[in-house]
Formats: sequence, structure tokens, C-alpha cells
Amino acid sequence: MANPVDYFTSMQSSKGWAVILESFARFAAPTPDTRVLDVGTGPGALVKMFRETYTADAYGVDHDPAMGQQAINLQDMAVFVSGSLPHLPFASDTFDMVTATNVLYLLDDPQSALNDIGRVLKVGGTFVMLNPSIHMSIRAATALAQERGLTGFEYDNFLHWGEVAEQNHRWSVTDVDTLFTRAGLSLRETRERIGPGLALYAQGVKI
Repeated sequence: MANPVDYFTSMQSSKGWAVILESFARFAAPTPDTRVLDVGTGPGALVKMFRETYTADAYGVDHDPAMGQQAINLQDMAVFVSGSLPHLPFASDTFDMVTATNVLYLLDDPQSALNDIGRVLKVGGTFVMLNPSIHMSIRAATALAQERGLTGFEYDNFLHWGEVAEQNHRWSVTDVDTLFTRAGLSLRETRERIGPGLALYAQGVKI
């Protein structure tokens, strides 16, 4: 893969991923002035969307300092910090909402990561995540990419997502419910998105 900063900048600026982020943002739907943390924010496109479209008080955290600097450069907002799961650099009970897109499924210990997300959420706060569903695979990604006429970077990127999904975690709704329960979250809603449901959106509340 190319330099991670360049790769994820290209990814977030692609038309297909912009549509996914817009769909995910509608699913999260933070209300005005909601304090939101986007974990694994990359170049920060979702934070910008939350701040400008939803007028939320949104922040981003990423384990790569260079990614945070890229986010500041691109989004013109100094609301990005360096940090990683399961040791987020925030006090407990800080945020009304935490979001994570394509983050937890990559981790060796997603439960510990989710526990830490639960820690920084206020009671009654919401966690919203996007990960590959159990339907995602190289074969499924290839079929959908060809059906939608994807080419170039978008085609390669989508197939890469299928490949990475096969090598990591792909969760069912039951799996997500178990993860959430162990982290003190009550699963509120799930949706399958992207073609035949290759991505799983999930939303839970800290109890």
C-alpha cells in the first residue's frame, strides 16, 4: 500500500467513500452542539461533516500523528489529536457520541478497544460504528464493484476492503450485541448497507 496518509486521503476524497460517509453520518445524526469523537479519523472528513453539516462539537483522534496533521491541513480545523485504542487520551465520561468507521474490525482485541470507547462516553451517550458485515469478501466486493462500474483507485480500494475483511473480523448482529453488552452498551439499531449488505452499521447507548 502507498504511504498511509496519501492512501487514506485518496480514499476519503473518492466519490464512493464520500457517499458512504454521508450515509453513516445520517445514521449517527448528532444533534447540534453534541460533543463527538471520531476514532481512527484519518484525514478527518467525517469530523468536518459533523461540524459543518450537523453543527456538532466534533473532534478526531488517530494513532498516526502525520494523519492528524493531514486532517488539520485539509480540514483547516485544529480539532485532531494523536492517540490509539484501548488507551484514548481523554478522561472518562467526556463525549456524548463516539464514532468509528472501519476501525474495530482491524484490531486483535476489539473488546478492549470497545471497553475504552465506553469509558470515554457519558452515561446515555451513543457509540456508532461501521465495519464489514459477514457478507463482505473479495468475491462479494468484486461482484459489486463490477456491477457499479468502479474503475481505477475506487475499484482497487473496494476490493482491498474485501481482502482485509477476510483477514480480520466480520461480525453478525449477534456478534455486535455481545461486544456491546460486554462494554456496557445497549445495542439500539443496526443496518446493513452497501449493495447486498457488505457493511454493517451499529449504534448503541452507554447504560
